[in-house]
Amino acid sequence: MSAAEQSTVPEEKVQADAQPDTTTTATTTTTTDAGEAAPTASAKKNKANSYYYWHGHEKERAKLGDVAPMPTPHLVSKDDTVSVTVPVVPTVSVSKYSWCDGDKFVSVYVETAPPASGETLEESSIEATFTRNSFKLLFSTTDASGKKRTKQMTTRLSKRIDAERSSTKVKPKTQEILIKLAKKVPSVWMDLEGNASDRDSAEDEPLEKEE
Repeated sequence: MSAAEQSTVPEEKVQADAQPDTTTTATTTTTTDAGEAAPTASAKKNKANSYYYWHGHEKERAKLGDVAPMPTPHLVSKDDTVSVTVPVVPTVSVSKYSWCDGDKFVSVYVETAPPASGETLEESSIEATFTRNSFKLLFSTTDASGKKRTKQMTTRLSKRIDAERSSTKVKPKTQEILIKLAKKVPSVWMDLEGNASDRDSAEDEPLEKEE
């Protein structure tokens, strides 16, 4: 082909040859619905490596001070707590009892419930406290409907007792509580209740027999 023929190449062909080939970029780049380029596989891999480095190298990050801040604790509102109401068991005083005097012990018989009341004594609830001049008895009963009653008896004694040797016992047939008060000094008790003192005990000391 002569030089003159080469110079007569159509301009349309020259312009077409000068246009860039965009087919390769279309195969490597995708767009989202919003028109933004989606991350490539290489970018995803780098992001994953950053995640595992962050969570797998705590000691190395701690040396460099690259640690996540601790979360700030928040106080739970007191209004969010649930309050439970415990039913109050009424306490009544023992109204009926009897007693008798012995040589070394004073016996007190406490009626736990009237015979026709249908109440049952809870033996495990019996608590007795003895001092040198008083005692306190506490116990509970339950009626047929399941209602519970707590009963108590507090008595100031006319004479002193030995608290360590005093005790309680339940009589199975009558459900009475038998209180055995050990006398500090063997003597006659005219009254159960009173105001015992050290002077009263001294006066109760038995006299020595004359030879």
